Amino acid sequence: MLDVHQLRVLTEVARTGSYTAAAVSLGYTQPAVSYQMRRLQQSVGAPLVVKAGRELRLTEIGAVLVRHADAVFSTLRAADQDVASVVARGGGLVRMAAFQSSCVTLVPELVARLRTTQRGVQVTVSQVEPADARRMVRAGEADLGLLCDWAGDDLPDGEGAMLRTELMTDRRCVLMREDDPLAVNSTVDLADLVSREWVMESFRDRFLAACTNLGFRPVIAATVDDVSAIQALVGSGLGISLMSELALHAHLAPGIVYRPLRNWPLRRTYALLWPDMATVPAVAAVLREVRSVAGELRDRFGAPEG
Repeated sequence: MLDVHQLRVLTEVARTGSYTAAAVSLGYTQPAVSYQMRRLQQSVGAPLVVKAGRELRLTEIGAVLVRHADAVFSTLRAADQDVASVVARGGGLVRMAAFQSSCVTLVPELVARLRTTQRGVQVTVSQVEPADARRMVRAGEADLGLLCDWAGDDLPDGEGAMLRTELMTDRRCVLMREDDPLAVNSTVDLADLVSREWVMESFRDRFLAACTNLGFRPVIAATVDDVSAIQALVGSGLGISLMSELALHAHLAPGIVYRPLRNWPLRRTYALLWPDMATVPAVAAVLREVRSVAGELRDRFGAPEG
């Protein structure tokens, strides 16, 4: 029989890459971590970690065990949340992790809705990038994540055992001044923007790859991760930008317009959680309401359903 405490030690060793760092994180001594790992490997009958330079890496068996451990911890958290929800008569705390543009559109409307329909449910929100939200949900640091990716992409690593609920899609748009020559067009092609300067967010790998495929290297005039700051800099004439419709529906500065980018995949917004968490009344209520809010946003803004 596998020991839950030993599984927790294994997952922390996998996360930190060493017995010493895992001990610090867990509040154990390093010999205690070594002992628990030794006992777990004896129980399994095979090595679970191997040296890789100065770090420890999971063996194939270790990786399988960590995947199962994540599911075990999720079940335990769901049981704890479920009991707390019964005590709170259907209420409870739901921790959310959400990407930036959802925090200015989906999340505010969700919270307002919950205050009317689910008064006993409390929500906390952490704004993080999708990769961090995925990690937080997987590690139990968030009960539900709002994430995004691109239509046509493979399922991201780490989501195979989790519940993914599609919410909506939106388009990538070119943000420009209203007096820009391209503002007369209904859509814009990236190939038409070879000579332009850009105000871009830090995470722009897909954009850079697309520029490379077209044979040009974009001139980045500013790197900014705040939506309002991007719009202000575009309005000043520093450059143009790319932004998804979801953020633009929340606020569009005077003198700024946007045009959908042609031949670009739709961005998908979805909720991510462990299946066990979906049975917890408070979490189920939040998931139900966020699906409703996303549907209303699609209807209101004419966003493509994908």
